[in-house]
Amino acid sequence: MLNIPSVTSTLFKILNADKLMVSSKLLFKLKTVKTISGAFDYKSKEFELVINTDSRSFKAGETFVALIGENFDAFNYVEGVLENNAKVVVFNSNTEREEMLPMLAAFYPKTLFITVNDTLAFLQELATQHMDAWKKADKERKVIGVTGSNGKTTHKEMIYFLLNSILPNKVLATKGNLNNHIGVPLTIFKLTKKHKIAIIEMGMNHAGEIQVLCDIAKPEHGMITNIGAAHIEFLKTMENIFKEKGTLYDNVVKNSKGKGIFVVNGDDQYLCRLKPSKGLSLYGELNGEIKIEINGEKILINLDNKCLLINNKNISEHHNLKNLAGTAIFAMKLFPKKAALVIEAASNYQQPSMNRSQWEGHIFLDAYNANPSSMRVSIDSFVTIMKNKNISLDDCYFVLGDMNELGDHTPEMHKEIAKHVKDLGIKNVSFIGRYREFYLEGLSEPVSSFATKQEFHEEWKSIRTKYKYVFVKASRSLQLETLMTIV
Repeated sequence: MLNIPSVTSTLFKILNADKLMVSSKLLFKLKTVKTISGAFDYKSKEFELVINTDSRSFKAGETFVALIGENFDAFNYVEGVLENNAKVVVFNSNTEREEMLPMLAAFYPKTLFITVNDTLAFLQELATQHMDAWKKADKERKVIGVTGSNGKTTHKEMIYFLLNSILPNKVLATKGNLNNHIGVPLTIFKLTKKHKIAIIEMGMNHAGEIQVLCDIAKPEHGMITNIGAAHIEFLKTMENIFKEKGTLYDNVVKNSKGKGIFVVNGDDQYLCRLKPSKGLSLYGELNGEIKIEINGEKILINLDNKCLLINNKNISEHHNLKNLAGTAIFAMKLFPKKAALVIEAASNYQQPSMNRSQWEGHIFLDAYNANPSSMRVSIDSFVTIMKNKNISLDDCYFVLGDMNELGDHTPEMHKEIAKHVKDLGIKNVSFIGRYREFYLEGLSEPVSSFATKQEFHEEWKSIRTKYKYVFVKASRSLQLETLMTIV
């Protein structure tokens, strides 16, 4: 079965006749379309394309786009969607399938069949056309791109919350982490007439992928969260990561002629080097023209000769308070007359559960992702929280697992994190995973180290009851969240 995100018909309920929709008329503008055939008169009557790429969730009347992956070809499931009254079926062309078209059209006269050379390219081009139609219908509409090595989803959720407080129910944001070459088009297909703002999260693994997403979404405003070592296995150097992430900024400058609002952390050693533009703002505790101060739950922002106070009692991590400051500055730059509303919303913001970093009682758990920058920030924030609670690090325990996708940098970066742990005065620590030996080069005498989490189970039972607070972080492959089920 397919393992691709889906879009269901519930995303598009026609509320009135002039509602913006993914129009069938767009099909005639697409360069990726090779042939269109069907028994019904699809040329004269416009209808809505409700896009679905997953046969498992397919509903009658939808358009099925048969994507192809390394280990699957969704055309193998086309019979099921046809029996479920597909309105349109899109699939890659070949000689055998072209010969089948007359028979398919005869058996399914209510279905439109479209052949293309590349169904993914079709999906992306259709999304671009829909985005163009959405923006053309209202010149005040805004497209915001969000990328970075860490915290993309956190920033996206914060921006969504703040802007939705200004324009209730008129803001669309990427759901979950649908931030790749398939997820971005599926997000764009959700844009309707009611939306005034689209927030598009953009992820990547390899060079050139941010440009692909920018070509689809055409952002005119945006944020880069930070530049860290995520995906350094593929991009090789930090400079290459900076260049790839900076592609979003380059596109915003181009699309907005330099006037698009773009806010970054000036304390980031790479982001502070972005070439100035009229819309670029840098904020920071040390650097940037917009200075911020974080004292406990209070954030002071010096913006346009005004001192603004955010008092948020729902966030304890220093880095997330700083993220909140940055996204609030972004929202206020975008809507300067709504600053008071932004400050009020920021003070009330609560982080949604994203099954990533979260507190489970006295245990901080992040088993979703780990790279050197996110690991360092999380450890530092945890230590700061303990200090604010007057909790000694002797009463805390740290479980650190593998950081993946570091390539040739794997040994040195695990060693650096372990050295950082040692410099912080942390003594109660266990290293888990295949890279534990690299951790041991930076901190040679942890409490323990294990090749697998199974070997760690017995010790874990004692740790979670003995210590006041526990920190657990590793890449997804270790699945350390299963530790929470061991008693």
